[in-house]
Amino acid sequence: MTNRAFIIHGYLSNPEEAWLPWLKDKLEKRGYLVSSPAMPRPNEPIISEWINFIAELVGEPDEMTFLIGHSLGCQAILRYLETVGAVGKSVARTVLVAGTFPVGRSKAEAATETGGVSVLVPWFSLGIDPGKTKRAAGQCTVILSDSDPYIAVEREEATFRTMLNPRIVIVDGQGHFNEDDRVTELPAALEAVIA
Repeated sequence: MTNRAFIIHGYLSNPEEAWLPWLKDKLEKRGYLVSSPAMPRPNEPIISEWINFIAELVGEPDEMTFLIGHSLGCQAILRYLETVGAVGKSVARTVLVAGTFPVGRSKAEAATETGGVSVLVPWFSLGIDPGKTKRAAGQCTVILSDSDPYIAVEREEATFRTMLNPRIVIVDGQGHFNEDDRVTELPAALEAVIA
């Protein structure tokens, strides 16, 4: 049996952004079978499409399955894990970088949170069952930056602690861990997968 890692990028992104290719390379060199796909319509992401895409990509989740998400990819993974937990299954580890937990805000709050980007409102207004999600997530690590311009880091840290009780790593000055922030390597993510 081989460890399988799935790297899920975020909104307006792609598999070649920032530190994602670096992590793929590092895991492959350690013998992981790594899939880092282009997600469907990253400029207009639809929750059901992304969940179904991940489900088809992963196939049967098991103790050799590792999920890594960045930004909206974290929410996609969490929503997928809710479906996995609903049928009593789980993965080995989940690593969430610069993500938010979908708590189910009002549509007005979601619109404010997303800067009025209508395609993102459902992602922030439709909550998930934290119990099912936590059961499915395996060992979970959340990586946040203290300088993320898109995430209220203290709020998300508290929300993740309440909903998933993961290991939380706060990294100094890495913004949203994307191209704009020139983050081409992310040792904290590699360590969270292989530790």
